[in-house]
Amino acid sequence: MKISLHTLAMKLGNNPRLALMKMVQGGLVFVFGVLMLMVADNVLEASIPQEIIALLGLIIAGCGLFWTLVGYLSMSVLRIYHMINKKD
Repeated sequence: MKISLHTLAMKLGNNPRLALMKMVQGGLVFVFGVLMLMVADNVLEASIPQEIIALLGLIIAGCGLFWTLVGYLSMSVLRIYHMINKKD
């Protein structure tokens, strides 16, 4: 388990450009999910479809938040970990 986490950390911390792209993509997905929530709350009248759209918006926003977190950690913590443990 420890070896696989080390390999994953080295892989994710190796490419800062990819990490930035993940962070931006996650932010955009999060904003899309929040917009779905706002539309469900302000535009649609209270009904079952409104609740389903709001739930879908929450799920999408959560996925975007997770993807942004992965990109942020890859840019910061895992990059430092990669620099410390890099074997030249």
